[in-house]
Amino acid sequence: MSRRASSAHSVRSSLAIRRIVMRWLTVSLSFLSVMPVATASAADLPLKAPPMPAAAVYNWTGFYAGGEFGGGWATEQVSVVTNNPNAAFPPGTVFNPVHDNGPLGGAYTGYNYQISQFVVGIDGDYTWANLTGHATDISVVNGDIASESNSVRWIATVTGRIGYAMNNLLLFAKGGGAWAGFNATSVTNTPGGAFVAQTTSSETRNGWTVGGGLEWGFMPHWSAKIEYDYVKFATANFSINEVNASGAFSSPLRSATSSLNMIKGGISYRF
Repeated sequence: MSRRASSAHSVRSSLAIRRIVMRWLTVSLSFLSVMPVATASAADLPLKAPPMPAAAVYNWTGFYAGGEFGGGWATEQVSVVTNNPNAAFPPGTVFNPVHDNGPLGGAYTGYNYQISQFVVGIDGDYTWANLTGHATDISVVNGDIASESNSVRWIATVTGRIGYAMNNLLLFAKGGGAWAGFNATSVTNTPGGAFVAQTTSSETRNGWTVGGGLEWGFMPHWSAKIEYDYVKFATANFSINEVNASGAFSSPLRSATSSLNMIKGGISYRF
């Protein structure tokens, strides 16, 4: 090969290498110019806030016990089944109704079981009461005046309960059996005020109850409730103890129908 040909070949090789180097530099510079923009764009993106923790779901399942306080009002209608001969109030007499009212308070316990948003359970309570009332009746036979005083001294219920839970709020209904203690005293005088007779009675009556209310779980194991209960007692036939002006004793029969309403608030602890 001649010296001229060799020189031309060297020039061509140098040009080829130069073109390759220039292309590499161009690509590299382009890449480097893009990187800060991409990095800045990524840095400008807002950071996502950490997810909020899930709210705790209130659990109604478990045994519970608590205390309650409230008020009640009752209506009692008594009629004469048997009586002494020539009595001022003969058989068939229907006395004026007696309306009892007053405070009450007691204790309750039970068990809840929660299935999804539904809560089922059993509940029992015993309530001390001081519901009192008075009425006056005038005999159509001879004008004698009977003054009656009635009272409800205690109430007990055993019920099933079903509710719908909205987390720590529970809307519930209940129903079952009921028992209560009734006392009564009646004094009969002549229109002039002379004593004729006195009667006393004390008996337990049974019936059924329905009610409902709202319960609020204000702490994991503590809840407060307010509820209304209606109680209807079966017709009761019972003996009274009667003593007349001469000191003679007898036990005539009476029949009574009665009903009871209660509004109670309570606080309980669930185990």
